[in-house]
Amino acid sequence: MTTETCTRPISKAEVDRFLFGKHITGCPVCGRFRSQCDVDVHTLTCQRADPSSTAPVNVLMIICQNCGAIQFHDRNVIAHWLECQKKVFVK
Repeated sequence: MTTETCTRPISKAEVDRFLFGKHITGCPVCGRFRSQCDVDVHTLTCQRADPSSTAPVNVLMIICQNCGAIQFHDRNVIAHWLECQKKVFVK
């Protein structure tokens, strides 16, 4: 996998596609069916817990609007998955 950072914004619709593509179709806490209107998405930059690594981690914080449960997903993993899902047209 590439280590380059995706700088473009990732929309709620794209997060929704990623979650469904990975078969994450419900909140792990309340079980509510996940759809674009059921989550809030926020972008965060965090420091790694390992003191030998100074590179920040860009994450998406996904919050269930039903129960408030929080999940964190590496933003670069989502961006890479979305890039791989683009259709390649062959002439």
